[in-house]
Amino acid sequence: MKISKAVRDAYAHNEERYLRLQDEVTLTLKSRVEESHWFFLGRVKKLESFALKIETGRVDDITAPDDFFGCTIVVPNALALPAAEALVLEHYDFKKRRPSSDTETHKPPHSFVFDDIRMYVTRRDTISGRNGDLTGLPFEVQIKTILQHAWTIATHDLVYKSDAVSWSKERIAFQVKAMLEHAEIAIAEAPNLAASRSVAKQDASTVQLEEVITQVVAFWQADQLPKDVKRLATSVVDLLNTCDLKADSLTAILAAERDRLGSIALNLSPYAFTLQALANSGTAAFEEKFKRRHVRTKVVIHADMEVPQWMKDGHARIRVL
Repeated sequence: MKISKAVRDAYAHNEERYLRLQDEVTLTLKSRVEESHWFFLGRVKKLESFALKIETGRVDDITAPDDFFGCTIVVPNALALPAAEALVLEHYDFKKRRPSSDTETHKPPHSFVFDDIRMYVTRRDTISGRNGDLTGLPFEVQIKTILQHAWTIATHDLVYKSDAVSWSKERIAFQVKAMLEHAEIAIAEAPNLAASRSVAKQDASTVQLEEVITQVVAFWQADQLPKDVKRLATSVVDLLNTCDLKADSLTAILAAERDRLGSIALNLSPYAFTLQALANSGTAAFEEKFKRRHVRTKVVIHADMEVPQWMKDGHARIRVL
């Protein structure tokens, strides 16, 4: 595409500054975004894209376009969007936002066009004074959920920057967006939807896990438990099932092992302590139940554990560290 010298000069003037701004913003935001287990992307606008926008008169100030540099923060779901906005405003000055409010929209109910959060902010002056010519320079920050970002990537060539127009392809792209928006609502409102009579149910496995979690949380201090207590409970349930024990028997077995030792063994993980407790329990009959042919449970023992000799002597489903 032919691009006039005036536009090329304007682009070159902007590119040098915005590349430096990109480096600064990436250095400031990327690590903080990733600390929250989010994703960060950034780009400086290409010459052709800049020229097309200039020619349509959509740039008020060609010496400092709002989106010559833009970055994207991708968060897990809609609940994290306010936190991402707050993070940006910790470091940059607010200029404007699209949409201007979360409670208003320009879209009619039947429309599913692009409306992700776009913040326009400016670079603040720095204490060091370095790169002073970047102070006040505006740039764009898009904040999206993973599903919004996935839709943008997957359907970009169907909706934008194409050399052909296809009603059917765009229809498909926006049908997908409608489905993903519905999914976003379900994720964000999961606690409320879970109380609905249509899904507020439990199966026996869920009840068992809840009972084990309740007992585990009551037995150990919070800092002694893993972050994923559900995963621990799932492993403990597997051990209890091996012994044909119900979940409500766990506390008594753990307490018996604590009394035998005189305290909770702090050098053992909750799972290892539970396995040790079952192995030493007079009521669990762990050896007999574990050795049954249909049992597929595998366990790991190590030198810090006090387990019966038969577990140390070797078994196909017992690994000794």
